[in-house]
Amino acid sequence: MPNFTASSPGMPIWVDVSVETTEQREALASFYAALHGWSWDVGSAEMGHYSIATVRGAPVMGLGQGPGGSGLPVPYFLSEDIEADTKRAIELGGIVLMGPMVVPGQGSMTIVEDPTGATHGLWQPAGFPGFGVAYEPGTFGWIDHASPDPQDAVAYYSSLLNKSVIEPEPGMAILADGEQWFASLSAAPDAEARGAWMPIYVVADLVAFRAHAKSLGASVIVEEVPVPGTTLSILEEPVCHVPFTVMQAGDPSSASEA
Repeated sequence: MPNFTASSPGMPIWVDVSVETTEQREALASFYAALHGWSWDVGSAEMGHYSIATVRGAPVMGLGQGPGGSGLPVPYFLSEDIEADTKRAIELGGIVLMGPMVVPGQGSMTIVEDPTGATHGLWQPAGFPGFGVAYEPGTFGWIDHASPDPQDAVAYYSSLLNKSVIEPEPGMAILADGEQWFASLSAAPDAEARGAWMPIYVVADLVAFRAHAKSLGASVIVEEVPVPGTTLSILEEPVCHVPFTVMQAGDPSSASEA
């Protein structure tokens, strides 16, 4: 199992989802446990029952509960100075929805709405480092941002995260940390849509995965779409009816080869 180390500030370090009710939280946790083979560490009532999914003990995703929880995923980017990065996000046109705030014993966080309307977080670790594993089946492999105006997203994130931008094909921009590609930013099909981030998880076999997901109540939106270096499937989970994306296993940890 490859350990994940987001050593460079600005790299994706965590993803979580928030729902409104206990029933939704428990149902979504059960769905993803059956889908990916995840185990869940469920937090206390004082912590809002914030739950952490694990693969062989390594954390891969968070699941929270609270008013307004929509089931939409929120990615977090590694920060070495949460106060300075929050200030920079505001200067670039972001709107702070929460924070900066300290999560006792774990780290500090800020939740921001970017200029396209997509939500992201900043995380400065203390006790909790974020992903414990990535780039293998059942774990995080990529992240995609879609919005009506991807150039706004490119300008915002390349500056905020201090990453370079590569354009492998017209209409798609890639954020890169040195030689490692880690995020795509592209145009949303709906010109009226708000921006949104979509984490993409790795699976061993797309055909088998889709069949398994459908047996658990998921819907298939797009069976397969080729992208540089791999193939994706887009589905919808059966609890909050939020789309999610998976990618065929390959070697996304060296995504610059994609």
